[in-house]
Amino acid sequence: MNGTEGDHEELAPKSKEDSEPIQNGTNEAGEEPLTIDDALDKIYKSVNIKLLLVFFTSVGTATQTPMQIYVVIFAGFIPYTEWSCLSEKCLNLLENSNSTEEFYTSKTMCGYGLVARTDFEWTSERTSFSMDWDIYCDTEAKFSTISSFFFIGATVGLLVSTAIFDRFGRKNGAIAGNLIGATATLIGTWVPSIEIMLVVRIFQGVGMFIQLTGIYCWTLEMTPAHLRSFANGAIFSVWSVGYMLVTMFGYLIPTWNYIFTAVAILNYTLMIPVLIYPISPRFALVRGREEEAKRTLESFSRLCNNETSMETIKLTYKKRVQNYFQQVKDFKTYPTLRKETILGMICWFIVAVLFYGFSFGWNNISSEFYSGHMIAATGKLIGFAAAIPACNIFGRKKAILVILAIGLVSNFLAMPDVQLSQGWTLEYVACLIGNLSCSTAFGIIYLYSGELAPTTHRGMIMSLSSASARVGSYVGTYAGLLYAVADRRVPLAVFAGLTCIFMLAVFFLSDPTGRRIPETPRDVEVLSGNDGFLQILDDTEKEETTGKQDRVSLSV
Repeated sequence: MNGTEGDHEELAPKSKEDSEPIQNGTNEAGEEPLTIDDALDKIYKSVNIKLLLVFFTSVGTATQTPMQIYVVIFAGFIPYTEWSCLSEKCLNLLENSNSTEEFYTSKTMCGYGLVARTDFEWTSERTSFSMDWDIYCDTEAKFSTISSFFFIGATVGLLVSTAIFDRFGRKNGAIAGNLIGATATLIGTWVPSIEIMLVVRIFQGVGMFIQLTGIYCWTLEMTPAHLRSFANGAIFSVWSVGYMLVTMFGYLIPTWNYIFTAVAILNYTLMIPVLIYPISPRFALVRGREEEAKRTLESFSRLCNNETSMETIKLTYKKRVQNYFQQVKDFKTYPTLRKETILGMICWFIVAVLFYGFSFGWNNISSEFYSGHMIAATGKLIGFAAAIPACNIFGRKKAILVILAIGLVSNFLAMPDVQLSQGWTLEYVACLIGNLSCSTAFGIIYLYSGELAPTTHRGMIMSLSSASARVGSYVGTYAGLLYAVADRRVPLAVFAGLTCIFMLAVFFLSDPTGRRIPETPRDVEVLSGNDGFLQILDDTEKEETTGKQDRVSLSV
């Protein structure tokens, strides 16, 4: 944890836009000039209980995103094996069946068009909105619609947040998102119909991914360079704990309405620590609020048991007026920024299809409902945790390529029909490996994009990337349906093809391992070694400056 990442790579040179170069000593005013990365490295000495407590209480809200994504799985499950006959038609079918166990299945219910409360009644001791609203057999696609509307809301929220995080801050955006998501979930307790549930799901999605993206950016910008892979893996490990918690809530709470209530109460509770924590010092500097950034860093130094006065330190940075339209224009001006953002969005889209394709298809992969989801959640926890050593050993780029290669192989292994033991098939084991690998890839791509994006555009780029992933998430919920309507080799072949495209996109991305985080779009070009473009840009800027001066002289 205390070692450095990417020791095999040299740190990239500093940007030309640093307003004051780093020196070994002090400047004329007797101040020590430090970038934000240098200041964090100077302050940080070791991990301690106080630091871990602040970290985990600040990212505790990350548990709420999976809880709200998956809450409908447990509140709306369809108990195809828990019903009994009412009509003569159903009783005749039962009498003619060879096995009672084989009779009470979805095959019988759907194949013979049995109607709830006419031909049969549900016997499950648990309530479910699917049973209340007659979602089963031919209408089962409505369940996927309810699940997927969360991601429609998330896409809308993230597109809106592209202008929020870089103007109002990561922390403030996260708080606003959390309030929206928690309130929508609480309202879910009293939802009477599918139509209103769809609205609730949209607002859950709007809030939760604004919250997750905001708190992720805040944490990344508060973390020293050599601890970023640890922080990233820890955040998503906390995320997977949320999946475990909602599985536990579903198992322990028999009434579906109260599952929503429990998730909402936990969401409000976990938001409290975030309210009192400071804003990101990087964001404060970009906004020109140097004194506020210094106060945050001094607070961080006390947490690290290395109290450091910032009075004798000069933070070097490029002040920038955050204008939304200028940010958009920068994507046209800076080619590497544009290329890496587009490739990143492709990666996020694909990894989300894989991630949620496994999650929402798990009912068809595993024969045990709650234990199957708990094992899947454990696989995600292991996958996210594995991102930490993978990044440390291989670096960002090699790690994600190795992980994707493992996932690709697992898709092919899952295709043959091989029974390993009672309850365990080769498909199940291979899909567990695939679930683990796409979870690790999901965790790494967050860190990858966060380190490639400049501070001035990080909120926008992370929001655009996450919005792209939400479209993939929406597709992934329906990809899970392929297990029920087609041979399982079909979704597995689709996942394998997408994995190959993912690997190709990563291949053309630069590796941020061991580099400092860029502050401006120009830094991105510097770190990528795009000297030719920078020379052209400098020449163009000189010509424009000279032209302005000439026009002023003529007017005078």
